[in-house]
Amino acid sequence: MRVPFAKMHGAANDFVVVDHREPFLPEPPDALVRRLCDRRRGVGADGVLLLERDPELDFAMRYHNADGARAEFCGNGARCLARFALERGLGAAGRVRFRTEAGVQDACVTAAGAIELHFGRVAPPGPPEGLEAAGRRFTGRPVHAGVPHFVIGVEDVRAVPVAEWGPLLRRHARFAPAGANVDFVTRLGPSRVAMRTFERGVEAETLACGSGAIATALWAAEEGARAPVEVLTAGGDVLVVSFADGEGGRDVRLTGPAELAFTGVWDEPSGA
Repeated sequence: MRVPFAKMHGAANDFVVVDHREPFLPEPPDALVRRLCDRRRGVGADGVLLLERDPELDFAMRYHNADGARAEFCGNGARCLARFALERGLGAAGRVRFRTEAGVQDACVTAAGAIELHFGRVAPPGPPEGLEAAGRRFTGRPVHAGVPHFVIGVEDVRAVPVAEWGPLLRRHARFAPAGANVDFVTRLGPSRVAMRTFERGVEAETLACGSGAIATALWAAEEGARAPVEVLTAGGDVLVVSFADGEGGRDVRLTGPAELAFTGVWDEPSGA
């Protein structure tokens, strides 16, 4: 089986993107996803995005993390898939409306060429919680931005041993059974933060996380930041999170780069 794909990234959060409007992949595609995302033997990516048909909207987004498991949402993935769809003629006037497991969203190209995602309503972060892990106590706030996050303020995000602390917090009993993404955050200014994320399903630190940027910005708002909040990612790119207060939470937009790296064809061995 031949699988045409595009390799894309949103702020160095990278994806294998497949036009699946005419379904042809095996179901479930978990094993294929793992092979595609393998950074030694495959294309290499944090996850796989499938562009699928929707009876009412421009398309539907389906996302699998690198471990093969289906995930409810991916912020940078949604922005990349929006650009992929726009470049295939979907939508109108530079805008697409699409279905995700976190709800219906829309995205557009900004004047600067970035992709702005209108995520929609996000419930307020939970109150601060203390968790014991790695022989210390971590204080953070739970935020559900399409997927669960636990956001922890630290003095210097550069000094955090993410590979050590991240797995323990990601699987903490507090978040059982599904676990949570873990974001370590340092405030750099009134409305600017630096973020590093240990991502559930990738089981490693990612260079950026779109839903994590949303969670981090809303955490910063609880600490006094005003919109828009600039989020400096581990890869060096900046994601901008805008939000407006509303009933039951904040209406959120996420803006940043979404770029094509290359295209190719994956030859899937028969019987794999």
